[in-house]
Amino acid sequence: MKNNSFFITVWLCFYNAVIKNSITYRWLLGLYNGISKAWRESFITNLFRKQFFSKNCVRNSVWGKVCFSPFSLLEKVADSFGEKLIVQKEKSHIVRFFKYFLHNCLALNLRFLGVFIFCGSLSNLLISLLSGEKILLSLSAVILGGILYIFDFNLTAAFKSSKLVSLLENCLDTKFVFDFFYMTKCEGKMRLITAAALGIASGLISSIISPIFALLFVFGLLFFCLVLYKVEFGVFVTVFLAPLIPTMVLVGLSLLCLFSLVIKYLTTKKFLWHFEGCGLMIITMLVIYLISAITSFAPFKSVQIWLVYFAFMIFYFVIINTVKTKNQLFNILKVFVLSGGIVCLYGILQYIFGWNVNQAWMDEEMFEDIKMRIYSTLENPNVLGEYILLVLPVCISLMWTSKKAWAKIVYAGLSGIMGVALILTFSRGCWLGIMASAAVFVTFVCGKLWGLALIALPVIPMVLPQSIINRFLSIGDMKDSSTSYRVYIWMGTLLLLKDFWLSGIGPGTEAFTQVYPFYSYSAIVAPHSHNLFLQILVESGILGIFAFVLLMFLFIKNSISGYLAFGKGNPFSVVIVGIASGILGFMVQGLFDNCFYNYRVFMIFFTVIALGITASKIAKTESEKTEVPLNA
Repeated sequence: MKNNSFFITVWLCFYNAVIKNSITYRWLLGLYNGISKAWRESFITNLFRKQFFSKNCVRNSVWGKVCFSPFSLLEKVADSFGEKLIVQKEKSHIVRFFKYFLHNCLALNLRFLGVFIFCGSLSNLLISLLSGEKILLSLSAVILGGILYIFDFNLTAAFKSSKLVSLLENCLDTKFVFDFFYMTKCEGKMRLITAAALGIASGLISSIISPIFALLFVFGLLFFCLVLYKVEFGVFVTVFLAPLIPTMVLVGLSLLCLFSLVIKYLTTKKFLWHFEGCGLMIITMLVIYLISAITSFAPFKSVQIWLVYFAFMIFYFVIINTVKTKNQLFNILKVFVLSGGIVCLYGILQYIFGWNVNQAWMDEEMFEDIKMRIYSTLENPNVLGEYILLVLPVCISLMWTSKKAWAKIVYAGLSGIMGVALILTFSRGCWLGIMASAAVFVTFVCGKLWGLALIALPVIPMVLPQSIINRFLSIGDMKDSSTSYRVYIWMGTLLLLKDFWLSGIGPGTEAFTQVYPFYSYSAIVAPHSHNLFLQILVESGILGIFAFVLLMFLFIKNSISGYLAFGKGNPFSVVIVGIASGILGFMVQGLFDNCFYNYRVFMIFFTVIALGITASKIAKTESEKTEVPLNA
């Protein structure tokens, strides 16, 4: 602390004596203040600040009532049967059985685990003896189960005061909670009966099918119980695994979270659904896409794609109705960032060690010095870049708002890893996107950094490798096959839209590849239009793109109102700017590619939209709590 105080004192003296009185500083400060004033008084700013409708107009409007009718139906079911469901839930022996299983697993109760292992391995041992198979492993497990039975101790409780937990809390600037299991469920004979029953079942599965299936049965059942018990857990896991797992597994996780939320609503008193304009636009887009899918040139495949869209877009409502506190918001953002760090680190290792090298995205004649473009777990360099555009600004905002030094170092390191991975994608559209994102972040978080940026920008080309400079300068060069390829596709797509601008041709590559060849230039074959806005227009017509643009307008409007709740410098404001700037960078990349081509990125996009709306909602709620009454 003393060393830090010394350096801060030296810096303040230098700043006051040299920098603050310099002509350059005064000129830059005047320029900044002039631009800030013009921006605050501009038509665009006033447009986003203006309140057009009343607070409840979305839900009370005719279209709002139509779109939210499924939720209204749930409200009627809850009013009619909610009390009965709650009573049945409390009386149910099945629910009680799974509660014993869940809470003893969460507590890592050694006696429960001992009975489970003992009964499972004993049943497996008896079957092995009858079939003449090897019994050494099963016999060892029986002995282990017997030893664990001696200790009636909750291992989770021991983690609370461990140095590892303390280190993680400092590094992530968070606080772990260890009271997430019921002590009453970790006592008595019923939990041991539960352990024995599940142990015998898993032992039989291991003997009849395989040990792997037995493990899948146990962990799958535990995961299912956890999501039903705490929908927040399902949301956190889904956000973390989104870039790491196959699309259909992610669909299943999203729907499981939705199912858990519905169960929670039906069995919880005073649970209120949260609705707003962005949610209305998302349901509107789903309705438009459904009509477009049914009337598609490839209806069977388009309806399948719509079902994936439904699962991922409806996850928006799961998030905004689950994440309700500041701690939940910041924790899910940290989970999102940690997942991004893993994805990007794997991409860098892919570049270093040459794992799964694929040169399908390189113009080797024009860029001979670029040997590889990384894509990590997302199958395509541009897709990886689009994902990084969403997660990197959030990571920087967490670094900016962290109070602990170790946390700042960790998030700074993760930001560096993501930045390097973004460079190694060699995606020029994503580079432009992150520049736009950085411009917004600097302007609204710390506008005075523009002075430093003006100094740094001329230096950057001197330190960057020539391959990156050449790649960046090739933007707009028609000699580059990637650029010319996109331009010809855009021309063909615009020609297609002359005939299908009203209704669209349906979602998915199958519909596009059936129609596009009749309009293509230079006989170029393409699976999509390589432009997000053109693709939405092609798939869903003029109503679809109108709903999407209105969604973006409402998102920005909500972000601005959330930002203004506390103003510049507040952690909420910084995080809101980080999320919004990520969406802006994503939109810039959308000018050059169909960012929704990868369904997982599609899901992550709407997840980030939900997190932005949630952050603004919580910021406004917290701001209202801190307001001092006039007559106080």
